[in-house]
Amino acid sequence: MNKISSKGFDAPSPFPTVLTAPAIAPSGIELQQLTRQATIGCSFDSFIQNLTIRDIILECEGDGPLAQHPAFPGAVRQAIGSQLMQTASREALAGLPCPWSPACGFQVFFNGIKGSDSMEQQQYDYGLTPPWVLRGETADASSVRITLRLFGLGLLWSSDLADACHRAVEQGIFIGGTGPVCEGVLIRSTESVWSGFEDVPANAERAMVNFKTPFHCIETDDATSLGEQFMRSLVDRTCELARWHGLTLTDELTALRAVARDCRYDESGLTSLQWNRAVSQRRSASIAMQGQTGLMQILLPEEGRQQIIQLLRMGELLHTGPKLAFGQGRYELFLV
Repeated sequence: MNKISSKGFDAPSPFPTVLTAPAIAPSGIELQQLTRQATIGCSFDSFIQNLTIRDIILECEGDGPLAQHPAFPGAVRQAIGSQLMQTASREALAGLPCPWSPACGFQVFFNGIKGSDSMEQQQYDYGLTPPWVLRGETADASSVRITLRLFGLGLLWSSDLADACHRAVEQGIFIGGTGPVCEGVLIRSTESVWSGFEDVPANAERAMVNFKTPFHCIETDDATSLGEQFMRSLVDRTCELARWHGLTLTDELTALRAVARDCRYDESGLTSLQWNRAVSQRRSASIAMQGQTGLMQILLPEEGRQQIIQLLRMGELLHTGPKLAFGQGRYELFLV
């Protein structure tokens, strides 16, 4: 098993395609150039072996059961954003690249990268989603666990995100006036994440995907099932992750999409879930949200099976699908 080094981009690797991160985090303009105009080519197999991920974990005093509400990750994100806005540049607050060096945390974790010149990224009208995902869960009846999972260049701003989340928790996190769900950090730690891509069972024929947070499904003309949307979103997610590592994938995306189309899906274990995401920490105004939870089974094709499993493992680590910013698209993977 290949453990991701705590030194991040400086980790030795047999693959020569890893971006060497700058000694000082770049400005917002430089960050756009690194991600939008990545010149380092990379194969899919090489990229996933060099995926760099780090967790910031906060064990918090709070209402454990309430942390299971699907709106909780969105409430945490909103509170973190409020903290980062207080130290953001005027340009970042206006949605423009931050001129500071390093760029402010609000630019990196909330604005992301606006647009792209790359053909493979023209499908993203909004550019690249920010380099982190958020997880919230019950630790026990009186405590809550918040995990901030960063990847790629986002690791350079780890302390900004960790400090903002810490301040937000100390002030109390509410879900539309209900709570506080958590109010006080008990333990704070940082861990490098084990990818486990090398431990793929050679004889796995079926993948069981258990959605821990709802997967947002969009009605389209060219995807006939939720399973197809799910697999397509994994391929698209791979493009984003590579860009945040300063890499561009070589001509494998078409082949990956073709292999994904050969999968067969059993969606009978899925159920639809609807809830309201609060617009404010203290007020009742909300936005309707929806998604699918439960178990989906995927019959894996013989050809390209290894790559499909690697895609699935990548999504297990870093979520997939729309509404990632609000904690959706998280799942557990079981191979049989």
